[in-house]
Amino acid sequence: MQLQPTQKQRQLAQVHKFGGSSLATAERFVAVADIITQQDQTQPIWVVVSAPGDTTDALLHIIANAEQPAACNSAVMALQQQLTALVSNTLGPAAAQQVLTQLQHWVAEIPDALAQHKFNDVLAIGERLSALLLSEVLRQRAFSALAIDAREFLRIKHYQPDWPTSAELLTELTQAAAIYVVTGYIARDDNGHSITLGRNGSDYSATLLGALVNAATVTIWTDVKAIYSADPRKVKRAVPYQHVSWSQACQLAQLGNPVLHARTLSPLTNTNTALVVRSSYEPQYAGCRVMQQDASQQGFLTELSDVTLLTLHQEAAVTAAELALDLQQPVVALPQQGENVSWLLPTVCAERALTYLDELNINAVWDTQRYYALAFLKPYSHFSVNVVEPLLQWQGVLHRYENAQQVIWLLAEPLAADVLEDVHHRLLQARPVLKVIVAGTGNVGAEFLAMLSAQQQRLATVVQLELVAVLNSRQAVLEHNIDIGNWSDALAKGSRWDHKILTTYLNALPGAKVLIDITPSRSFATLYPTMIAAGCDIVSANKQGVTLPGAEYQLIRQTLAMHQRQWLSNTTCGAGIPVQRTLHELLDAGDEIIEISGIFSGTLSWLLCQFDGSTRFSDFVLQAQAGGLTEPDPRDDLSGTDVQRKLLVLARELGLALELDDIVLQPLLPQGLEQGSWQDFWSHRTQLDDAMAQQYRQAKQDGKVLRYVASLALHNGKAVAKVALEHVCTAHALAAIAPCDNVFVIRSKWYSDNPLVLKGPGAGRVVTAGGLHADLAVLIKQLVAKASLPAATALT
Repeated sequence: MQLQPTQKQRQLAQVHKFGGSSLATAERFVAVADIITQQDQTQPIWVVVSAPGDTTDALLHIIANAEQPAACNSAVMALQQQLTALVSNTLGPAAAQQVLTQLQHWVAEIPDALAQHKFNDVLAIGERLSALLLSEVLRQRAFSALAIDAREFLRIKHYQPDWPTSAELLTELTQAAAIYVVTGYIARDDNGHSITLGRNGSDYSATLLGALVNAATVTIWTDVKAIYSADPRKVKRAVPYQHVSWSQACQLAQLGNPVLHARTLSPLTNTNTALVVRSSYEPQYAGCRVMQQDASQQGFLTELSDVTLLTLHQEAAVTAAELALDLQQPVVALPQQGENVSWLLPTVCAERALTYLDELNINAVWDTQRYYALAFLKPYSHFSVNVVEPLLQWQGVLHRYENAQQVIWLLAEPLAADVLEDVHHRLLQARPVLKVIVAGTGNVGAEFLAMLSAQQQRLATVVQLELVAVLNSRQAVLEHNIDIGNWSDALAKGSRWDHKILTTYLNALPGAKVLIDITPSRSFATLYPTMIAAGCDIVSANKQGVTLPGAEYQLIRQTLAMHQRQWLSNTTCGAGIPVQRTLHELLDAGDEIIEISGIFSGTLSWLLCQFDGSTRFSDFVLQAQAGGLTEPDPRDDLSGTDVQRKLLVLARELGLALELDDIVLQPLLPQGLEQGSWQDFWSHRTQLDDAMAQQYRQAKQDGKVLRYVASLALHNGKAVAKVALEHVCTAHALAAIAPCDNVFVIRSKWYSDNPLVLKGPGAGRVVTAGGLHADLAVLIKQLVAKASLPAATALT
């Protein structure tokens, strides 16, 4: 398809299509207006609407009774009352009167239109009312909105869009800074007569418009939140996909899928426009993107009821697609067997199909048997369906057709609900696959990958763990099924990457995926929203994400909610001690957190447990540095900033809107020593040694010990947070710890007298890597549960 240059140069726009169920009531019109006004207003917004609710059915009933005046008039009056009530309930009196005046005018024209057999003009009333009413709702909210009758620009010639004429006419209608609300389903032919675009023509209108306005996205808002592996109304465990390849979407459309329809995709093929399916009832979910560059495949099970077979010679000068275009119904070309081809089509249009073929002097044999068809689109070409063959043969398969892309079984009767559920389970939920992306290949990253290799083998019967990316700050290897045992060799052969390369790769990955962030990078953490939108759950040891400024942190949380993803970050605070999980469990059970305190730094824990006043404190710092317990510059640990960040992590887990600067910080390092080089510090270390010696003497005199403590107290909705060196009573839980241990003390409404104490090693690459695997195990359990498989005891 080639558009006019003026259209290619048009500013990128967005198109949103709303069906009749999305506009069935006054409340639905308000909900749709909410969705539209929340879109990016810097791009032109085009909205395509269907008739409200069952209006088109009512208009068809009026047309069917055109020769019976009494019945026709009664139907017209009933429809007018119904639509009048809709308008009156949606708008205030003054605005409603303007719309009602126009509605009355359209209704008054129905008798003349029926007399002149202008049935399509009658059918257009529903879409025209939706466009007018929705544009008025938007204007009442002070948005510039314009209702457009698609017949003013959309021209169809011999079933195909007349692109040049349509583009030219549309340009004449375009105004600056407006939301355009366009009628779906209707257009004009090359003679200027009103026509309809057939079954589900509003979706087709939306993609035609998307091509004309060079849309960045066309969003089909419907009553389901994604494209599913099967009809979710019939298969309870149908899987909602976030991404579907264009080729499979076309196959689904040809099979009469209730979400995608045969002609919907054609205007956007080979364009840069993305097609998105979302729920207007649950707009918080991101829906499913149909991707033209995605070569990955999903598995789909779909049904066709009351269909029949036509058989004709393979050299017949007509295609199934051409017949479907004439019938405005799906026609499925079955895998060829012998010299003949067979087409599957709805029984109700078989006679029309024979007439069409007869006019072309094509002989076709009609198998008058009515069939129920079950079609399965394979996730990959060599996928075996043997697991369901015995079950389906027991149901009485009459014919079976298979090629590399799909299998179709024809039966005399529809499958019972439990059988259909069983077939879906056997084909699509045999063993879940989790794709793993690892960012960060330092000590902890290498340890995590070593553990992952063992986990992959241990859990092989429950879940398939597939390493699909390993990256560090310099390069990345992005490919399927990386050999975990040789990840370092694969990475050495990798290439430079940036966030666009990574995001494009993640978007193209089908199925469940998890990002393991073991970097210390703030810039990488800012990419979380795009990676979540690409379908990733996140397990992180990177504190930078959890401690970003409030607005950036909330954006991550909002994106998680929209895409129904999780962010597990127990290793950001406590090296995997499940303190965050414990807090969530208490809150979910109805408890109330009063205070959290503890020792959050394994490094400072070691230093203060070792320091006994007999040796200079700086000597222990030097030992810790040599033993790898500190950052390369130990002053990063002595500053207390790391502990401050960890306390912010816990505060945000409790839903508190704190920033890092809201936490009072007393560093171990005397003021001024943080400046200059490490050598500068070392020459002035006596300041640190004298300060710590004085603190130790005072604590010992009082019968206490030194501990570097973080505390968060909640009282009357207010939070007091601080990080400081404290003198702790030797009977306190914070005193009785081993070197390098972390300890968390949680006081709550239920545990006020006997606080919960969580203790464990707070340093070491094995500990942290193990904590990451503990979070990963949580996601694996959930994935296995969704697949309805018993979790292996090894996961518990």
